[in-house]
Amino acid sequence: MGNLNNFTEGMRAYHNGDYPAAVDILSAITGRGDLSGKLARYYCAMGHRAMGIEYLEAGEFSASAEHLRKAVALIGNKAELAEYLLILYAKTTQYERYADMTEVLSELKRDDVSARVRLAQAQWRTGRRPLAIMTLTGALREFGDKSELHLNLGLFYAAKEEFDTAAKHLRLAVECDCTSVAAHRHLGLIESVRGKFYRAAQSFQRACALAPQNLLLTYQLCLAADAAEKTNHPMTPAIPEFNPARTDQDTSDAQIKPIRQLAEYVASEPDFIETFLALPPSDADEELFGVVLSVLQTALKYHADYADLHYHAGVASWRLGRPDQAREYIAEAVRINPRYTKALIHLAEIDAQHGEIDKAIANLQRAVLAGADFPDIHARLGDLMKQRGMNTPARKHYTRALELKPHYPRAADGMDSLAA
Repeated sequence: MGNLNNFTEGMRAYHNGDYPAAVDILSAITGRGDLSGKLARYYCAMGHRAMGIEYLEAGEFSASAEHLRKAVALIGNKAELAEYLLILYAKTTQYERYADMTEVLSELKRDDVSARVRLAQAQWRTGRRPLAIMTLTGALREFGDKSELHLNLGLFYAAKEEFDTAAKHLRLAVECDCTSVAAHRHLGLIESVRGKFYRAAQSFQRACALAPQNLLLTYQLCLAADAAEKTNHPMTPAIPEFNPARTDQDTSDAQIKPIRQLAEYVASEPDFIETFLALPPSDADEELFGVVLSVLQTALKYHADYADLHYHAGVASWRLGRPDQAREYIAEAVRINPRYTKALIHLAEIDAQHGEIDKAIANLQRAVLAGADFPDIHARLGDLMKQRGMNTPARKHYTRALELKPHYPRAADGMDSLAA
């Protein structure tokens, strides 16, 4: 009767979501061979599983591992417990344990290609590189040509700098699955290393067609096409249409999700966009910055109050030769954050190029007050003020520039011009 009471109380706790209590109560009868013991063992494992996942999501990896190991010990890999442990070991860089678990998983899932790939990756990461290659070549004999197997073999040979063999496997990966963005992209990278820039551009072109929201792919396509042209193999890249103005009503969730994901990444990682905006001018500007601006506009649909996004959209517009649009975006950035020095400085340059010198001076003065006490900014203020005949304040700014950077030629020349 006691066993039945334990089971009843344990199940009540389990269904109420009180997993610690359920595990504590059910553990007392998991060793029995009757039906109540078997059921108790299963639900005790499920209680450990639930707590393990909760700890995993909370980032408490040690506690998570303890519960998941206990769950596996009770019932093996039912309910994909080994997969949770793989996630855990990967997150905590416990690669030896990761490798051990992938071996268990590949035995449990003999017909699963992905399990074999994970085993090979774990072997590679733990220094057993020849064994990793043998695992994948053995899987090819067992499963036949699979894109996932050829892709990973290609990456392994690329890491060994055996680029011809890597290219062979990556081409086979593409033949097996022409929709694999990763296979096309890595083939493009390998062909670039081999100096086959036209082939590289073709691979990047196919990858871009499959993932038009991927800025990095677009950039790599433009670089490869430029290199191909310089080696007398011209290839005109076709940038896929990427329309951020589409709404949820006229676009399926499967289509809009990657665009939103990229927009969210751009919103949270401004340095990513800064890298593109800092690139020197090139023939690829129209294609590249057209995509950059489209992604920024998408991000602004969800984060209209982010000054960084407005500023970056303004710089991208400027690179595209759209000064009026650039001014609108950057002015909005300044409205949101009146002390945004980079935006104030860029806005001043737009004003100056439009002949609005007084506005340019005012914006640079605001930038200085906001912290842009830099020699080049003071020298620029001196130049603009001299242009307006404001010689006394111009001299003060040239003097300040020389205080910050002695012998600064630009400021020294400005001072000399005022004395003439």
